[in-house]
Amino acid sequence: MNNENLSREEAAERSALITVDSYHVHLDLTHAKDENFETYPTVTTVKFKSRKPGAQTFIDYIRHSIDSVRLNGAQLDLNKVVDGSRIMLPELAEENELTVHGRSYYSRSGEGLHRYIDPSDGRVYLYTQYEPADCRRVFPNFEQPDLKAVFNFRITAPRDWVVSSNGVLESEVSDPTDSNIVKRVFAPTERISTYITAVLAGEYFTVTDTYKPQSITNSGDIPLVAYCRHSLKPHFDYDNIFRVTKNGLDFFQDLFDYPYPYPKYEQAFVPEYNIGAMENPGLVTFTEDFIFVSGATEDDLEGRANTICHEMAHMWFGDLVTMKWWDDLWLKESFADFMGALGAIEANGFNDAWVTFANHRKSWAYLQDQLPTTHPIVADIPHLEAAAQNFDGITYAKGASTLKQLVSYVGFDTFIEAARVYFKRFAWGNTSLQDFLDVLNEVSGRDMQTWSQAWLQTPGLSTLGTRRVYREDGKLQDLYLTQQLPDTQPAGIGRPHVVKLETFILQEEKLVSTGTLSLEYPADPIAEYRVSLPQEHKKTVGEADLLMLNAEDHTYAKIMLTDEDGLQAAIAGVSTLESSLSRGLIWGSLWESVRDARLPVATFVDAAVRNVSCESSASLLGSMVSNSQNAITNFGAPKSRQPLYDALYESFSKALAAAKPGSDTQLILLRGLISISSYSTQGEDLCRDIARGAFEDTVGDIADATGIPYDQNLGWSALGTLAGRNLVTVADLDRAAQYNPSSISKNGYAYAIAAIPDADHKAAAYKRIMEDSSLSNDALTSTANGFLRGDVGLRTPYYKPFFDSLLSMWDTRSIGMATRIVRGLYPRSLYNYGSAEGTGVSDNPSVALAQEWLRKNPSAPSALRRLILEAQDNAHRNMIGQQFNSSLSD
Repeated sequence: MNNENLSREEAAERSALITVDSYHVHLDLTHAKDENFETYPTVTTVKFKSRKPGAQTFIDYIRHSIDSVRLNGAQLDLNKVVDGSRIMLPELAEENELTVHGRSYYSRSGEGLHRYIDPSDGRVYLYTQYEPADCRRVFPNFEQPDLKAVFNFRITAPRDWVVSSNGVLESEVSDPTDSNIVKRVFAPTERISTYITAVLAGEYFTVTDTYKPQSITNSGDIPLVAYCRHSLKPHFDYDNIFRVTKNGLDFFQDLFDYPYPYPKYEQAFVPEYNIGAMENPGLVTFTEDFIFVSGATEDDLEGRANTICHEMAHMWFGDLVTMKWWDDLWLKESFADFMGALGAIEANGFNDAWVTFANHRKSWAYLQDQLPTTHPIVADIPHLEAAAQNFDGITYAKGASTLKQLVSYVGFDTFIEAARVYFKRFAWGNTSLQDFLDVLNEVSGRDMQTWSQAWLQTPGLSTLGTRRVYREDGKLQDLYLTQQLPDTQPAGIGRPHVVKLETFILQEEKLVSTGTLSLEYPADPIAEYRVSLPQEHKKTVGEADLLMLNAEDHTYAKIMLTDEDGLQAAIAGVSTLESSLSRGLIWGSLWESVRDARLPVATFVDAAVRNVSCESSASLLGSMVSNSQNAITNFGAPKSRQPLYDALYESFSKALAAAKPGSDTQLILLRGLISISSYSTQGEDLCRDIARGAFEDTVGDIADATGIPYDQNLGWSALGTLAGRNLVTVADLDRAAQYNPSSISKNGYAYAIAAIPDADHKAAAYKRIMEDSSLSNDALTSTANGFLRGDVGLRTPYYKPFFDSLLSMWDTRSIGMATRIVRGLYPRSLYNYGSAEGTGVSDNPSVALAQEWLRKNPSAPSALRRLILEAQDNAHRNMIGQQFNSSLSD
């Protein structure tokens, strides 16, 4: 029986029945280096109490096999108590001791205990990743966040391996039969949830340091460790990582007035990681993408610092105080997302962190919040599959944006004081929304229930705007604030906003700020609100060439920038704005207008072409380079795409030629040119030159980018582009793969082979994805990304088989791998304007086939239906955009 999908009701019943004292977990990884061993032995002893002696419950374990189950000294009959992913525990005593012997699988999906063998040197690396519920893939446990316990880990592994866990290493015990094998014994952890326990083992490169606090509130000296693969050692800038870590610990300990609550701070950068990072106390794990093989821009370093601070904030928000159930995932992720940006700025001096937040994180939230599957920040999570789907733009970025609005609403000091009270009151416990609101009410002296209902408990995205009314003499008579509430807004509930309005005039072809006004949108559900302006402000607002609503980005809303507000002035003068945040807000508004089919793609691309050489912010330049391509790919009229790609290539090439050697600008533009070359008629010569880094010894810098050396990472990016244009042979790719075996070449090869634009390679790629369960998570994604390259006609034969296989695929793959397949292979068709075949909007295969599948499969797993709903809604939006832009070019 497949009963992996634990429900909220089942979890509530279990936590009402039992409390867990401790786990003693032994993992034997002696043979992990031998790929013939697909499993490893585990022994787990759990001590727990039952409030109702004689009752029964169950413990979770997704495994290869179970050898024995002993409860309170009695051996249980496996045929009677093992039920799918659960072990039934009958006739509980008041005090219980359970011991389970079993075998667990090594993972290649990034879920559970992931095993990776580095193709460059054969070294082995293992690490765990559990959130929300994959700890049960490693050892038996009560897999829910409110059953916290003390964990005692013992790990048997080769003597020369690095082994770590949440606790401090206490002792090592040699195997009496083999001196090369050692059992590491770790100190008991604090009371933590199962999903943040962690194990690291393998042949890691290791560096150490010590944090000596400069903060007033502190826990004393803390040992620091950083890990990565040996093959990445030359690129591992651990000094920077340690510096950011120390700055963050000083900042957060004083900010929260609560000492760091764990005995060590280790950070492991691991291969084939499914997410950005994970806040395991004492042993944080990160994707090794944060080790910058091809050099790092300021934006790259800021992003890593943000993530380090995000995970560090979790030590308080999430680890020390944890949500009771996944409904309140926002209680940790929204706060950590906010604190990541704050820590990047205040502790580490990355002054553009809020610019990045506005242009990247909030853009993600805006996209998610306009899908039919949007949900409140405080979500309804009936089971674990729903929890796995809710690590999304709402929970992270919208939640963090709402906290920015909360800070504007109650003040930063009040917000931080509430956090301090919250930590002290609920340390080592579990909480829900009401617990946090009670603290906010108490500290702020305000009733936060209305605010919570409008922001935390109501889904959807408001659209804000302004309307100026002039008198006959041309002077401003009135200013109105407009708000279009989301369709999901319940009757009678508005959404209050505290915002700033900045005014600009054009002077000598530059936009110059003339002032900023603080304004409030009322909580009433009204479409327009008249602002009472003093006479001097009326003059400023009335004469402004541009009104920029939500200056400084205090609220969460889509900003409607119209011609009356100064849209054309914004497009022409965005690069002349002094503030990078102001420039970012304008670009964000323009991008949303493209997505809403209100601004032509050609206009957006033209703005990028004219401004790319002027942008000084690495964050904004990166988003400009990315969004200009996405605008063409997703929303551009199919017949007009080629000249737009060529225009981008030409402008980026000129900007690259003028860029300072070795600068951030140069690296961002070079990456952008490789990407654009996939679609432009240009770029072949550039990519052939860059590709040398993948298959031959090269000395010096890339010909068109003095200051950037040839390397394997850029080389394979260029090879993938050439493969997608059928400009390299399979023999060329084979030679490159054999020249320098590595994770980069392995995944680059998977992408490039799948990208070759012919029917045989598309068939082979589709077969690998759907049938080869041995593919790792990264290899699967690389193959899917390559499959999506080339003419749409190469993929149309797979549209129907894709939908026909969804249910069986979902049943046989883990949710993480199944999600990658759905997102990776979902059909992407083009709008065919005026076509006799009728591939318009609603009848386009990428929309129509999904809608048919949803209609025929109403009882399909809710997580799968959500993925298809989101994919078809995005496809529908793309078709609307393509239709709009096709009509302009007709």
